[in-house]
Amino acid sequence: MTSTHPTPRPVRLFVALPVPPSVRDSLRTPLDRLLPDDARLRPTHPEGWHVTLAFLGDTPAVRLTDVVDVVSAVLARRSLPDRVGLGSPGRFGDHTLWIGLDEEPPGSLGRLGADLQSDLAAADLPVRQRELRPHITIARARRRHRVSQADVRALEQAPGISWRPAGVEIWQSHLGDGPARYVTAASVAQPDTGHQDREVGSDAATRDGS
Repeated sequence: MTSTHPTPRPVRLFVALPVPPSVRDSLRTPLDRLLPDDARLRPTHPEGWHVTLAFLGDTPAVRLTDVVDVVSAVLARRSLPDRVGLGSPGRFGDHTLWIGLDEEPPGSLGRLGADLQSDLAAADLPVRQRELRPHITIARARRRHRVSQADVRALEQAPGISWRPAGVEIWQSHLGDGPARYVTAASVAQPDTGHQDREVGSDAATRDGS
């Protein structure tokens, strides 16, 4: 007898280093002042600020626990940076405005991202292999407009805020009309932080992205 249960749709997942609420709050007002209030740029929502460490794209929903297992194993052997701070701004082409990150030790996030991508691929998960350039996307150009070098120079006045990350999150993105929406599918803490190192689907938060 053929089952009538529909096959669950795949989910779009990525591993992210979230920006803490205190950092978002400290940065929100200065950015509102620094970025021009015009029709050229579409700012990203602060609740969606993050650093992408590994992007999986469409993933079978039943494999979320496999993703969490891989991320937990990587964090057990690869430490997060002792400190992450806002660095120099830049742009991708003429469409994306971002702020880079300074890390202690330098290159920590790049090594973490490389390990995550390698281990997720080894677990037969649909991860995209690409070199990590840690950044937070701040704004994107609206249609028929461009991000200018003047916009990059304006962000050079952003405050030098830093924080100590305690873990990473696995976010699910929902695409549709308007900016993407992000939902926390799982949280994975660094094992030596004393926090619970796995929270799957716990206290899920919805964030607007861009």
